Amino acid sequence: MPSDGLFNVLIVLTRAIVHFGSKSRDELLKVCGANLGLVDPKQLNQTLIRWTELGFFSSNEDGLVAIREPYRGRLAKSADDSETRLPKIIREIALAPQNNERYWESEENKSADLSRGLSWILAQDVYRTDTGSHGKIASLEDAQVADVSRRIFQNDTRWNGLRTWMTYLGFARGGAQVTIDPTEALRDELPDIFGSVETLPAPIFIKQAANRLPVLDAGAYRLPLEAVLNPQSWVPPPDGHVSTSLSRAIQRLDYEGVIAAELKSDPEGGITLIGAEGRTWRTVTHVRRLPTRKGK
Repeated sequence: MPSDGLFNVLIVLTRAIVHFGSKSRDELLKVCGANLGLVDPKQLNQTLIRWTELGFFSSNEDGLVAIREPYRGRLAKSADDSETRLPKIIREIALAPQNNERYWESEENKSADLSRGLSWILAQDVYRTDTGSHGKIASLEDAQVADVSRRIFQNDTRWNGLRTWMTYLGFARGGAQVTIDPTEALRDELPDIFGSVETLPAPIFIKQAANRLPVLDAGAYRLPLEAVLNPQSWVPPPDGHVSTSLSRAIQRLDYEGVIAAELKSDPEGGITLIGAEGRTWRTVTHVRRLPTRKGK
């Protein structure tokens, strides 16, 4: 929600601390433009409060605001490079278990509403879902979620919040008509998904991806969300099949030469990727991480 802060404001706060170092709250807000007529100091303050609560910022005994470790160490010395690295860190914090303990509660749930929203949108058929308006999204959710208390998009403010955050965090691309696509989020997590190995059996790759991004197929936040969906309005992928959103991400990364999705053993032990109209793209038994191309 806007009252929780905006991602572009979070970027400004982060850049300021990286560039100027730790500062008192008032000094930090001032260097971010809080005293200028064109800047809304309320947004700066709300964003700082929320992301301190979630564990990104901290305040020491002297009242200086800093970026909490280990996140500060994972950023860079320059503000530009830090901004590039920021989405992965923020995504990790937003999806952290301690920030999602009150998963179904509407108040004081930290980032659980974001995790529920991501889980729901990524469970949809990416080729049929109209993301162009809150009305279309709300109508689809109403058909799928009978319990009003568990619906996410009660108004267009909530939908606009998810639309902007999911794009920034790598789960979508585009503008008003966003394209549901977790490719960038999955790309960022590949080093942690593969670890020290080069190739993973496809089901293990899916499991590791869900561990890193629990809003994806079989993830800890995805499963409880899917459990409340009306089976007459939402049909899960068949056993052994991957959702259209995750299928799209795997296909794109394979096409770009980032990974190789291969069929090299009994297809019964693999996964099947789904495209438009529910058609089968292909079956994959192993996923191999490819060397980074020169210049990438």
